[in-house]
Amino acid sequence: MSQPILKVGIVAYGHIAKKYHAPLLHALPGFEIVKVLERHHKQAEKDYPGVRSVSNMEELLADKSIDLVVITTPNQFHFAQAKAALEAGKHAVLEKPFTVSTMEAKMLLQIAQTEDKLLSVFHNRRWDGDFKTVQKVISSGVLGTLVEFESRYDRFIHDQRENYWREQDVPGAGVLYDLGPHLIDQALQLFGRPKRIFADIRKQREDSLVDDYFDIVLYYDQLKVRLKAGNLVRELQPRFILHGTVGSYVKYGLDVQGLTPITAKNLASPEWGKEPMEQWGQLNTELNGLHIHGKVKTLAGSYQSYYEDIYESIVRERPPVVSANDALDSIEMIELAVLSNQKMAVLSW
Repeated sequence: MSQPILKVGIVAYGHIAKKYHAPLLHALPGFEIVKVLERHHKQAEKDYPGVRSVSNMEELLADKSIDLVVITTPNQFHFAQAKAALEAGKHAVLEKPFTVSTMEAKMLLQIAQTEDKLLSVFHNRRWDGDFKTVQKVISSGVLGTLVEFESRYDRFIHDQRENYWREQDVPGAGVLYDLGPHLIDQALQLFGRPKRIFADIRKQREDSLVDDYFDIVLYYDQLKVRLKAGNLVRELQPRFILHGTVGSYVKYGLDVQGLTPITAKNLASPEWGKEPMEQWGQLNTELNGLHIHGKVKTLAGSYQSYYEDIYESIVRERPPVVSANDALDSIEMIELAVLSNQKMAVLSW
């Protein structure tokens, strides 16, 4: 029996679509990209022969063959475009963040339920090799009871980038909406909802129009979680720091999957998503009376797992691993962080 093919339309063909969404959908069996919304160019037609570039959303949604619409536009357009896709009878995947407000997110959840369509957000960093390893380290118990967890995503971008919407004064711009969803979603997957939250959100660069730094602290019973990101970090900091009652784990470096082109051949390689040994994290702990201090091999990353799950969810008519409710929790936390920063207060969730 042949495998069902899901026809896909991609809304916008910018950097993220070119680097992640289109290559993954093109490389994985079960998907066929048929249309891409490009207002000014027809680059997708050159990159993927057989794909047709269209200039407006209406033309893309009018294609009855399209099963899934993938939305990679600036954040402020997510709600309206996802709403239109769902109401046109399409399943929808949105680039993170879900929407720019919880109100919009809840409305999309209701529409997806009414239309009986899949709605998910591209939280691909659940399949970072380092995050998969952190999950394993915590669940193994080698650190004892976890008491402190720090996760950060730093960059050094000193100058404002002209004509870059993430640094313009528009809804959903700034580093909190850009990098916050990655760190927040991972924390929620590990630990669930915190009891309290405190956030310090800043504009550190001169003349910055949007936030370019955040420091969010999540409070659980015995555990303190810190999530940080900034654009003025020139010296490499640990990506993860974990401290428990019997040991610690420290990990440097970002996931390597973005360094290699996504192709069917590369995804099939046994080396896909594997880090070099020098990037493996350090474990220092005690196990059964033995002191253990050394490197922990990082598990292989697998961004393809996101879309493989989306395929199975649509074909088997089951909920996706990354649910819209998960994405809603991330947006709620972002809004709570903004309120905490405004009040300079610890808030309950």
